[in-house]
Amino acid sequence: MKLCQLAEFPDLPRWPQIAGGMPTQTHAWMQARAGLLPPGLPIRLYAVESGGRMQALAPLCAAGGWLRELPAMFEPSDLIAADEPGLAVLADGLAAQPLPLYLERLPLDSATLPALRRAYRRRGLVQVQPAMPTPLIRLERQIADVDALFNARRRADFRRAERRAARFGDLRYQIQAPADAAELTRLLAEAYAMEAKSWKAAAGTALSADWVQGEFFRRFCRAAMQEGMLRIALLRLGDRTAAMQIACEWRQRFWLFKISHDLAFADCSPGQLLMRYTLQYAAAGGLQAYEFMGGMDGWTRLWTRDVREYCQVRAAPFGLAAMKMAAKSAVRTLRGRL
Repeated sequence: MKLCQLAEFPDLPRWPQIAGGMPTQTHAWMQARAGLLPPGLPIRLYAVESGGRMQALAPLCAAGGWLRELPAMFEPSDLIAADEPGLAVLADGLAAQPLPLYLERLPLDSATLPALRRAYRRRGLVQVQPAMPTPLIRLERQIADVDALFNARRRADFRRAERRAARFGDLRYQIQAPADAAELTRLLAEAYAMEAKSWKAAAGTALSADWVQGEFFRRFCRAAMQEGMLRIALLRLGDRTAAMQIACEWRQRFWLFKISHDLAFADCSPGQLLMRYTLQYAAAGGLQAYEFMGGMDGWTRLWTRDVREYCQVRAAPFGLAAMKMAAKSAVRTLRGRL
């Protein structure tokens, strides 16, 4: 088993097979990231191979004196490894190179964290700090009716919202897994156009207004469709689209990336109705969890208080970078005590 550094970002057919538990570790996500890298940003792709097969992968870049993940949407991600031996070789290789390493949002239960601690032992310093968590709803058993997860008041809110929605026309829910480029183009155009009628348009964060984010998700959805994990959910009221979701079904979980609704239908809470529908889809399909890829907010607390924890990881070989890390840590500790 050996570590090699590749000069270019490759098209690796075995990548999805060694991807970890999150869709942000898949070939689709990394290809979308790589396609929008700033010109001249040096990519350092570390790969562990054994017997001609890829065992572990770290798509990183050198920026600001750090070796870090490829810049994208601030979504959590991880190093990619088929097994712990491959991850150990990858961690050793990262610890042996001179640049300090920065992983922005690593799952707290990831095997990467203990692997890095072992690799940097007697070589350098590893610092871990809490990062923004993401909400999730655990679905430990198949649930026939997800309304059983909510109290009587919440169930009454759903019924009231459906009655209000019915005034605009027939309610039609759809969860689609597009099969070709034409279908994907049509569905994304519908989702992007609907989102432009939400509060995100005024904030400048709608996919149609933010070119980088909009192009990233076009690229990601195209690649995710080819991997068979893309899901686009829509709620239509009459002949109009009232709410949309862009999500993935990956490793027995439903991962929600984007959700929005048309403000013209705000009175009937179409985003909440679509959320309940896709949650029912996940539960009926025997999925293990429904994962919100954003942060915990007021509206997500209506659905769950459970979270997936993440951490920021900084690791540096002994030297100036490690001394700066230790000094900043000491200052933070002192401020906390004061």
